[in-house]
Amino acid sequence: MKILQINTTVNSGSTGRIAEDNGKTLISRGHESYIAFGRGNQKSVSSLLRIGSKLDFYLHLIISLFTDRHGFGSKRATKNFLKQVDVINPDAIGLHNIHGYYLNVDILFKYIKDKDIPVLWTFHDCWPFTGHCSYNTDCDNCKNCQRKYPTSIFLNQTTRNYDDKKLIFNQVKKLQIVTPSIWLKDLVEQSIQCSASIMG
Repeated sequence: MKILQINTTVNSGSTGRIAEDNGKTLISRGHESYIAFGRGNQKSVSSLLRIGSKLDFYLHLIISLFTDRHGFGSKRATKNFLKQVDVINPDAIGLHNIHGYYLNVDILFKYIKDKDIPVLWTFHDCWPFTGHCSYNTDCDNCKNCQRKYPTSIFLNQTTRNYDDKKLIFNQVKKLQIVTPSIWLKDLVEQSIQCSASIMG
């Protein structure tokens, strides 16, 4: 099988090392392993795909600072990346952290839906089901967020971000979510009410 993982980094930081270890396991079992990443330049046993450039990263960051739409920049970088995915034609995709100013979640999930690719998404934090934050303890479904991380200079689009993520992430039918803790699993179940199965 051909397995593609997507994460902010590769073989660095906690999630980057997890993706690398997954790749090692896949290769040891005779599968093809690919890791797509947004920044960093670490070596890997997997075949690597860089999403965008430093310029793309900074443009996405600026878009987020001015429009409060973290995760909705990087349109060109994401479209170019998906052309590479077409060539690989993976049997399944493993998602890790898809935030970090390198990927457009709307374009990515429409592609996954259209191609009907099975997805295993490991939630390492709360970003997929909040309007902003990576860590959520006491929010009212992000409807009235005052903590906003990352912070926007002018706008507060917390509710729009939350609603858009809910709509976008629920359009993929072959989606399974994994959480590393029961605490995070409980938060996921209380938030987006996603159609995916959730394993804690």
